[in-house]
Amino acid sequence: MLHPEERIGLALVVILLGVASASTVTFAPSDQGPFPMNASISQPICIEVSGNLSAGIFFTNTTTIGVQYPITDTKALNNATGNYWGPSYGTVYNVTACSGNTVNVSVYQSACDDLRNTTLGAYMNVSYVAGQGGVFFANGTTPTAPNTPSESDTTDLEVDEFVMIGERIWPGGQPDIYLRYWIDPAPDNVPTGIYNTTYLIRGVEIGTDPGPGAC
Repeated sequence: MLHPEERIGLALVVILLGVASASTVTFAPSDQGPFPMNASISQPICIEVSGNLSAGIFFTNTTTIGVQYPITDTKALNNATGNYWGPSYGTVYNVTACSGNTVNVSVYQSACDDLRNTTLGAYMNVSYVAGQGGVFFANGTTPTAPNTPSESDTTDLEVDEFVMIGERIWPGGQPDIYLRYWIDPAPDNVPTGIYNTTYLIRGVEIGTDPGPGAC
């Protein structure tokens, strides 16, 4: 039988051994997950079209400013009335981005149909037809910058298809996109009469497909 002193000593040895064992214990981490996290962004896009551009594009002859007259030369580029109607003969057609935008915006335009006279059953092309003509535009970042374009399928409007008329408008509306329009009537033997169509202007986040241009 152990004496009391021996029992105390043995207890101390057991306690010390327990402490030594506890000091070498390690605990593995307990992970939970990974779990999903995401956010969806839809940037609001806003553009403003000048009053003259929203009122309509009205073609006149090759020299008149601000007033629409019948076109008599169907083998020339004839002006839109607002091409040179502004100060210093600048254009009054422009598009700007709203001040609340936070991303760059591209601007597109499409025609809803060719120019038509339903009574006569006649039409004039909006889209460029090689050797004939169509409706053309030029753009710039100041009212006097847009120059007369060479007639080609890179500067014409298209029916039911968006054409880029302004590549980049920064947040806050700079720079504005200024535009001029011309028509080279095609076919050039189109009957006397009034021909009408409509058009769309769309602003999208830069690098984004504008989608279909049908009205």
